[in-house]
Amino acid sequence: MAVEVAVLLILGIVIVFSCRGGGLKAGHAVVCTVFGLYLAGTHSVGPLVQDVTVSLANFLSGLRL
Repeated sequence: MAVEVAVLLILGIVIVFSCRGGGLKAGHAVVCTVFGLYLAGTHSVGPLVQDVTVSLANFLSGLRL
């Protein structure tokens, strides 16, 4: 649990500095993806991330383009 929090904190800081430092590049996108996967794997936030993802997918599938 402590390792997850530390990794989330470090990756979150990297994302903030990446966004503030001149745009999001491919390497930064990988860091964001890893951050999202770690965040979804936590017990406190994981179910919320999954619910939001499912809701967003359902919303997007219902749009008529």
